Amino acid sequence: MGTDGHGITTLVCFMGCPLRCAYCLNDRCHEEIYSYGNNGLSLKKGIIQLDANKLYDRVKIDDLYFQATGGGICFGGGEPTRYAGFIEEFRQICGNAWKITLETSLYCHDDIIRQLAPIVDHWIVDVKDINHVIYERYTGQPSRIRESLNVLLQTCRVENVTLKVPLIPGYNTDYDVDYSLDELERMGFTNFKCVHYLERESKYHPQIKEL
Repeated sequence: MGTDGHGITTLVCFMGCPLRCAYCLNDRCHEEIYSYGNNGLSLKKGIIQLDANKLYDRVKIDDLYFQATGGGICFGGGEPTRYAGFIEEFRQICGNAWKITLETSLYCHDDIIRQLAPIVDHWIVDVKDINHVIYERYTGQPSRIRESLNVLLQTCRVENVTLKVPLIPGYNTDYDVDYSLDELERMGFTNFKCVHYLERESKYHPQIKEL
């Protein structure tokens, strides 16, 4: 409770992400959705393909819990901003009684942020690192996190945004984390969650502890 949003929250993970983070917490999101077998093309085990109505039918069983605790749905991934239209449609179906949280890298076009701003109640943004050199080395993509966060400031209430700032072994240091926090505070953000990735044998499943 409370990890992926306020109150009792159901996490819905999308497939696909434009980033290739060295410590990806859900590396399966990069896999192919379909597999080929004796019966032809089929969805891989553990992957479900649903439209917004079918998703609502599956999660509405917890409606009373969502409303009693101020919870709802957290869309994660993968990168949920790639499915902005789906999230928009889901909001129309579930109404405003449920809280919608987005756990995102915010690696998307500015217009997507503006499209989702009226729909999303709370944003959990994985900043990675504010230093563009560290960001690109870690994710494999050029950083535009400052630009995206500025759009978020223009379209959302700052208290509805939580920024996740990780200490990433081999990529940044305590100094880099402190620098990111200072820069983000100067931008106007107030809610932060600092985590520490602990190296393990598999780089895709690091242990995490809150600092």
